[in-house]
Amino acid sequence: MLHLLVSLPVGGAEDLVAAIVTGLDPKRFSVQAACIGPLGAIGEELAAKGHTVVSLGLDVKHTSFLRVAAAVRRLLKETQPDILHTHLYHANFYGRLAALGLFVRGVVAAVHNTYTRVKFHRRLANFLLARVTDKVLVGSPQVWADVHRHDGVPASRLLLMPYGIRLEEPAVAVSPEEAKARLGVSGFCLGAVGRLEEQKGHEYLLAAIPELSRQIDGLTVLLVGEGRQEQALKQQARDLGVEGVVHFLGTRRDLPLIYKALDVYVQPSRWEGLSLAMLQAMGAGLPVVVSRVSGALTVVQDGVNGRLVAAGDTASLAAAVLELYRQPEERRRLGETAQRTVYKNYSQEAMLRRLESLYLELWEEGGGR
Repeated sequence: MLHLLVSLPVGGAEDLVAAIVTGLDPKRFSVQAACIGPLGAIGEELAAKGHTVVSLGLDVKHTSFLRVAAAVRRLLKETQPDILHTHLYHANFYGRLAALGLFVRGVVAAVHNTYTRVKFHRRLANFLLARVTDKVLVGSPQVWADVHRHDGVPASRLLLMPYGIRLEEPAVAVSPEEAKARLGVSGFCLGAVGRLEEQKGHEYLLAAIPELSRQIDGLTVLLVGEGRQEQALKQQARDLGVEGVVHFLGTRRDLPLIYKALDVYVQPSRWEGLSLAMLQAMGAGLPVVVSRVSGALTVVQDGVNGRLVAAGDTASLAAAVLELYRQPEERRRLGETAQRTVYKNYSQEAMLRRLESLYLELWEEGGGR
């Protein structure tokens, strides 16, 4: 079996692939991962643990279409996977195209996000390649609807496969105060985990900080992640006069410690699929304030296991955080309910067993492209 991506940097989709590569039953599945571009941090971690991870070393944005397609096809001929599972647009495109005419028992493509900008060439490619794809996996009903509506993928080829997180994540045997001390922060802590990209809407959280700081003594905001918006966000913090409140932590692999230090988790995304960081925060027992977009609507019930606010509505985001700040018992109640929600419905083990069943079914039924 081969999982194909452009790269494996730190990110939600990439963490999901790592969980699949390391979590499938090794007695039944031989799993490899391949990157069209560089391995990335998660790819290097997998390789260091002894998993087979291959890099083609190509830049999809600056390499000719034919060269990339030919390189992926050579990879498939060399590895001869029974199942090809591709992730995100470019890998979905090149992987499925390269598999044409080869004997691959099952081809699976994963779409991880809802559509915010519908591009004609992508719609056309996805429409045509869906006809040679056994299953297109989506993580939420909203992504399912987008792929069905915009790409014309038949319902029979779409499969809703909710993501799962590790529920046995090693506990951090420290108090929230000790976790904050380890991170060099104190006070009431808000946090967001995710790439510093337009999709994640960090600017809305930053815009709320001046009002929050006026009403919350010792407010601290932790932003975990890297991305193209980092410098713009740091400039925004300076312009708002809150650079002393906001801590840009970069990429971190000690998320259990981060979550332990937080009082409230905030996810101000413009659009999402099903956010693994949100599920992890809920699984850690944190109250969450998240945008009313896509996968969050499947998981979070406003006032029951979290708070939902309109995407881009800074005033509503600030009001929800202030309400939780003033009501510690409500924070506790929402966090406990959030944790029960994740433990009941979003375990990594359940996701892996569903994937194993799908792979075996495709292997038994498959007859090549």
